[in-house]
Amino acid sequence: MTKRALILHSTDSAPENDWLPWMRNLLEAAGYEVFAPLLPENKTPNRHTYEKFLQDSGWDFTNNIIVGHSSGATTALNLLSSDWFPNASTVILAGTFLNQKLTKDADWVQPGQFDNLFLDNYDATAIKKRASSFYFVHGSNDPYCDIDDARNLCEELGGKFIVIQNGHHLGSSSGLTELPKLADQLRHDGII
Repeated sequence: MTKRALILHSTDSAPENDWLPWMRNLLEAAGYEVFAPLLPENKTPNRHTYEKFLQDSGWDFTNNIIVGHSSGATTALNLLSSDWFPNASTVILAGTFLNQKLTKDADWVQPGQFDNLFLDNYDATAIKKRASSFYFVHGSNDPYCDIDDARNLCEELGGKFIVIQNGHHLGSSSGLTELPKLADQLRHDGII
């Protein structure tokens, strides 16, 4: 059976930014075919636009590893909440963006930028049935995505929570191009 992985980048970003190329190389070295698309109109991530784009991509999402960063993590949760999307094998959520609690006053956020990203509710009981394992990676000092909200969802999903000390939002401002603690955990658990 072919092993596949989907990588979903963050807002106003691209698959070749941050630590995502490293993640892609890690997965490919472990024998995965990787789909890391440039998401359309990603300055204003929209769950409906993303879902249509992914549905029309022709990629087989069955039993994929899903990696999502920030709004890409939100997109992974949106997909796992959609009837059309098949079950995943493993879900890796980095800098999990569950609400605008911390971004509402950020100087880079535009009014309405995230109006069409979030579901009204993330049903942990339903999402938990959609994948075998969940990993959350979060910077200890993430200024945009609440670490406690991410930790609570991780607990509800029975996932593993990995804290990156001073990791900020794990994006370009963090300077991180690799997440070795994540790789070590995935190796330990036989995912890669």
